[in-house]
Amino acid sequence: MPRRMRLPLCALAIAFLASIGADAFHHPIASLQSRVHRAGARADGFTSTLCLSITTDADLNEASPACQQRRAMIRQSSAAIAALLLPTSPAFAEDTQQSEPYTRAPAPTDKFQFGYTLTPPPSFVASNKPLKTHLDEINFAPPDVRGYTIGITVDPVRISKLQEFGTPEEVAARVVTAEVNRDGVFEVTLAKDPKDSGECYDIEYISDGKRGTKHFVTRIYVKGGFLYVLTAQSKEAEYDKQREKDIAECVNSFRPL
Repeated sequence: MPRRMRLPLCALAIAFLASIGADAFHHPIASLQSRVHRAGARADGFTSTLCLSITTDADLNEASPACQQRRAMIRQSSAAIAALLLPTSPAFAEDTQQSEPYTRAPAPTDKFQFGYTLTPPPSFVASNKPLKTHLDEINFAPPDVRGYTIGITVDPVRISKLQEFGTPEEVAARVVTAEVNRDGVFEVTLAKDPKDSGECYDIEYISDGKRGTKHFVTRIYVKGGFLYVLTAQSKEAEYDKQREKDIAECVNSFRPL
């Protein structure tokens, strides 16, 4: 038994032509001519157009307002159907996925009043750790990529500014020591010199261990009695220019409120 197919666009065209009345077809249709003009892409290569025009020999010899109106309506219908049938040019298929800022704002009833904001890379999804080891912590990661995460931790501290904790080099030494003392880590080296941006320190290092070689980028703030730490982690083999750019943009968007 042959398969039946639905043609909604064709049905739409038939319904439209029927709605303008049967008198529109009182002319002989044996000489009906369908002309399909396909214009190639413009010089910029971005668009292609499809123009359809349907006429009859008898209509060409008539100049009455009614005939002109019918022809205009048919042309408009043809153009509308052509626009619906025309496939979208790949050149117009832009990536509309955009990064959305994430803000952690305190509620008036919270015991600890702290907050921060950042903009993770596109496609990153927020998740909480089952077992928290800090006052507040959250992770961001793409759902289809392993070993690529951005985490935020917040802890109360007794110092009022980051410089009281030490110089950028002293803080970097503490970070490296803490990392190398982790189970399964063989060696930790600084990827860049620690950077003091006034309000925050930036520390970038590479950790080599039994689970592979990982690249870390860290930004540290102290504000309002809280220590804010952003840590971005990636496999060293996958830390290319694009990932470096995405992480840098995220790190630069991070700030306490």
